[in-house]
Amino acid sequence: MASVAPNSPAKQASAANRKRKKKFPPSRAEELLQSSRLETLDPQIVMTLLPLRVYQSIVDIGCGPGYFTIPLAKYAFDGKIHAVDVQQEMLDLLGERTEKARLSNVKLLRSTDSKIPLDDASVDGALIVNTLHEANNPKNILSEARRILRKGGWATVVDWRKEEMEAGPPIEERVGRDDVVAVAEEAGLRLISVYDLNAWEYIVSLAR
Repeated sequence: MASVAPNSPAKQASAANRKRKKKFPPSRAEELLQSSRLETLDPQIVMTLLPLRVYQSIVDIGCGPGYFTIPLAKYAFDGKIHAVDVQQEMLDLLGERTEKARLSNVKLLRSTDSKIPLDDASVDGALIVNTLHEANNPKNILSEARRILRKGGWATVVDWRKEEMEAGPPIEERVGRDDVVAVAEEAGLRLISVYDLNAWEYIVSLAR
């Protein structure tokens, strides 16, 4: 593994995330499903930016109650959506929603901060939305994403810009886009593009 300079973004991101991060509380899960979110983070618009195919196997890492999982499952009707979260309460809520929507192509998986329960090279794509800023070690998530992606597979990260603003998590908990790019490349992922998605969040597109 290549050495990392002491003051590199990857080193800074690692040091900044040693302190245990707070997870979004399941008791507030309904906030993640409010229709008002569509004004700034519309899953349908984000999905047009992904190299999706209806037959793909896709993992939604940090799925929460399924704000992206449900739209992904409806699009990839001939594929499989692996909904992954560290909080069982979130998975339970998502399970109720998928049952109500009569979706049979969603598999719920509880992960840990360091391990996603999927085989090596078993999925075509990975979506990681507003999850890295909650991770104790973002590199673990990106390394796991690379491990489970098939060769040529894609990974897309959406997260909060590291800037002072009224919305979103505290700035000290955020992972800047330059840090994500550095950590992703250290994890073995290849950068495709990076840009601001809206006034609050950025999007980083990666490939294995």
